Amino acid sequence: MKIKVVLIGHPNVGKSVIFNNLTGLNAIVSNYPGTTVEIYRGTVKRRDYVIDIIDTPGTYSLLPASQAEEVTRRIILEEKPDVIVHVVDATAIRRHLYMSLELMELGIPIVLAVNQIDRAKALGINISRKELENQLGIPVVTCIAVRGEGLEALLDAVIEAHEYGSPTHIKYSDDLEKQLRVIEEVIKEKLPRELKRFSRFIATLLVLGDKEFKGLESIVPASIRKILSEIGKDLILERVTKTDNIYSKVVTITKAKKTKLSRIDYISVRPAFGIAIMAVLTLLVTYGILGLMHEVGHRTPSMLYYNFYEPLVRSVVEKYIPPGIFRSILVGEVSGIYKSMGLLTTGVFFVFFMILPMILVLYFILGVLEDSGFLPRLAVSFHRPLCKMGMTGDAIMPCIAGTGCSIVGVLSTRILRGDKERIIASTLMVLGIPCMAQQVMIWHILGRYGLIYILLLYIILLSIIILVGLILDRVILGGSRTLLIELPPWRKPQLRSVLKKTYTRVLDFLKTGVPLVLLGILIINLAYYTGTINVIAELFSPITSGLWRLPPEVGIAIIIGALRKDVAVGILGRYELSPIQMLTAITVITLSFPCIGSFVIVLSEFGIKRTLKIIAIMFATALTIGSFLGLLSSL
Repeated sequence: MKIKVVLIGHPNVGKSVIFNNLTGLNAIVSNYPGTTVEIYRGTVKRRDYVIDIIDTPGTYSLLPASQAEEVTRRIILEEKPDVIVHVVDATAIRRHLYMSLELMELGIPIVLAVNQIDRAKALGINISRKELENQLGIPVVTCIAVRGEGLEALLDAVIEAHEYGSPTHIKYSDDLEKQLRVIEEVIKEKLPRELKRFSRFIATLLVLGDKEFKGLESIVPASIRKILSEIGKDLILERVTKTDNIYSKVVTITKAKKTKLSRIDYISVRPAFGIAIMAVLTLLVTYGILGLMHEVGHRTPSMLYYNFYEPLVRSVVEKYIPPGIFRSILVGEVSGIYKSMGLLTTGVFFVFFMILPMILVLYFILGVLEDSGFLPRLAVSFHRPLCKMGMTGDAIMPCIAGTGCSIVGVLSTRILRGDKERIIASTLMVLGIPCMAQQVMIWHILGRYGLIYILLLYIILLSIIILVGLILDRVILGGSRTLLIELPPWRKPQLRSVLKKTYTRVLDFLKTGVPLVLLGILIINLAYYTGTINVIAELFSPITSGLWRLPPEVGIAIIIGALRKDVAVGILGRYELSPIQMLTAITVITLSFPCIGSFVIVLSEFGIKRTLKIIAIMFATALTIGSFLGLLSSL
């Protein structure tokens, strides 16, 4: 027998930790149909049941303010779950109970999972589980997700809710109940068959001004239609009052001793101190990543490649495969990592001996930072400066995701609450934030000239991001300056959770990134073999040589950057360039055009018109900055 369960909750409440602990490595990641929002599906067996679990995007309300929240509501209405598990943060349960009341309007059995109960007790917050059950009329389970405590009880509660639980609605005042019943009866006839069971819920959405169901207003009796907004205000007021009453009956507060972490939190979210503290921590983390990557992610793999792998592969290929195009594709015409451009030499080195080891290190450290609670605090610290560029502090999260992969970064902008913010964040991401694979190549290629040139590159890119952001804020109208975010507690990262995140991200790179890297190597190889590279280099030489003061053949690397920027930077290693020329070339590759994967995602997210505007901004910026750096190189 099967039970379909949907996990719902605010961001950072531990919902995904519960999902990961229950499903292990059996999860499937996919875009929800008709959207680019990722959802996670997994299964777990308990008693005689196979429980299918869907992990939804973090949601503050069923009255959506972002695409991710729209998808969460669609999942509830379209997937027809047997049970909803509402995950709440025990340390801030008052804020979460309002959403519990929203969910109860759906008429679907609900289990309330009160997570982080240990931290709540440490803060002097004591929650009576039995009284909370009595007040809400639904099963309540307390748990500590990061330790796996309470999860078996949660599964048992889900099964019992499925077998015995009856849908529960909230009881409002007599006048409000009467008005909602009238609206429900009228709209029920007009709703599609699959939505009729949610008529009560949709009636509440209608009085709250929900855009999706606004068309139903016309069939509501005129006497009620003219006071819909007033009914909505009464509904909110009664929910808030009920939330406060429940909270006062189930929660008792004792004085908790302030910890060092609470003091750090207080200081870190102050604008004056927060930016400085977070900037220093970020630099220290980045320095640590660079040092660790050099030792673990580059030196050892390079020794293995040069001493064992390359001699073996080249000897086997040259022994059994005669000279010609096939051998050229496999190991290239000449030896040397950056000169051969063979799939088994340059291709394998780029992917498995350079990029992959360093990505493993980076994603592991990124997972530690996420689970520790460090990253969400960046949103608070950087809210004020990001407001100057037309965004809120929330935008720092997609930007951080973009350092791993710009595709993921652009998709992550769905959490932002407005088109203006999404467009600006996506533009700045594809313009000036190199993905991790490209950064690995930058550190390797540009780093040979000295750390100062890597620092100069990042200063240039950061300056461009700030300048373009300031301009876009003034050009694009609208937008919100309000930050709504819930900070998770500082935690000790759990190794299992960090390893699973690392595994999932690396697996995604192997599936999506590796084929494109190898395709880029193949195209370059064939371009060299057929002589096409010379034609392309000549075609772009007026810009490459004339404006940017670079050798004509560098043009091929810049063009390949439209396919894979990491491969394009790697190609530069074969040329004898001065430090300023290498800096110019890498800057131009970064700025000039989004990689093919990012281009497709930007196109699907924003349409052809906006995508062309973003590309125009990128090319104009690359042309200007490249020309300026080229002028400096000629002095």
